[in-house]
Amino acid sequence: MQDKSFLQMAENWKQIIDFGPRPMGSLAAEQCAGYLRGEMDNITGNSYLESFETEAWDVEDWNLEVCSPNGRKLESFLFLGSGEEPEGFEGGILFAGYNRIWNMYVWEKYAVVDEEGEIKAYITVRGNGKAIPQMLFTGKSTLPHFLVGKEEAEFFRTAEKNQVKVKGYARAGIRKGAVCRNVIGILHPEKKKRVLLCAHYDTVYTTPGAYDNSSGAAVILEVGRRLGKENCRTSVELMLTDGEEYNLVGARHHCEAGTPVDMVLNVDGVGRERILEVWSGPEPFERQIRTYLGQSKEDFTPVFKSPPPPGSDHAPYYEKGIPVCMLTFNDQGILHSALDVYEENKLDNMEVMVRMVMEMLRYFNVIE
Repeated sequence: MQDKSFLQMAENWKQIIDFGPRPMGSLAAEQCAGYLRGEMDNITGNSYLESFETEAWDVEDWNLEVCSPNGRKLESFLFLGSGEEPEGFEGGILFAGYNRIWNMYVWEKYAVVDEEGEIKAYITVRGNGKAIPQMLFTGKSTLPHFLVGKEEAEFFRTAEKNQVKVKGYARAGIRKGAVCRNVIGILHPEKKKRVLLCAHYDTVYTTPGAYDNSSGAAVILEVGRRLGKENCRTSVELMLTDGEEYNLVGARHHCEAGTPVDMVLNVDGVGRERILEVWSGPEPFERQIRTYLGQSKEDFTPVFKSPPPPGSDHAPYYEKGIPVCMLTFNDQGILHSALDVYEENKLDNMEVMVRMVMEMLRYFNVIE
């Protein structure tokens, strides 16, 4: 049975999910930011939107299919940042090397080449699961970049030998003048030292993001409510970021423009399992995190990654040498997919996450 002291967190979580997919720059993201600012103001009394213009990536439609032999549609998604080919393309398949994702994964990449030998599109095979949207890290591209699942790995490895031809189209591209909105509130702003607690609220274009990361945003709000009842030794900045899915745009901006912080705690995804991934650094701070978690009475199995991978909002702060820790009950089976929807059983792990964050803040003397 759910602890009644977490009812407001559960309501926040449902409300965030109900905005649906909310990529940075979308109307849904703007509306969600307005809702979150109201909730943040109830906690801190000084909330504001850190808004700035930037580039966003929009997608309208796409398709990828095998022409021959044995025509069939391929389950695929466009990378965020993909170029477009609205009128369509067709060609054979050539191995084109590897695509590196967040400096964490290396996946096979193939080029679609037409009869004149011109590359018309790229296809990456996700090596660890089904096709999902991901950020493109090859820089801005004028060509479509598709992602297919690992079930297609052998098909593409033999595609050149088997003279496979594919065709498709992509209606997507970069839009200038979009607005990124970070939602910020500060507890005890008069204190000299400052700790940043953050989670992103934006999603990729295919999902309402119950796990990634409506859950994290709701957790940070709940931690803020509980901190309001504590005696804090430091200032605590609560930030719900936009643009995490699009190369950490919101966090990068705040890291450069915001007030310097002494420590960052980032919650990115509260899934269904009790495998807690802990991304932390630098090394002395990581050892402190290990010590704290070794004392925790909560039920979980930690998996430590240090130095912390760069795939979430802690990354720009770590690059500046600031101690960071990212916590996630990872749920790769539903990440960035239409399966990432409301499931009441996730609330148990969200409650665990709130208690762990509060314990961690007490361990680091943020709370008396």
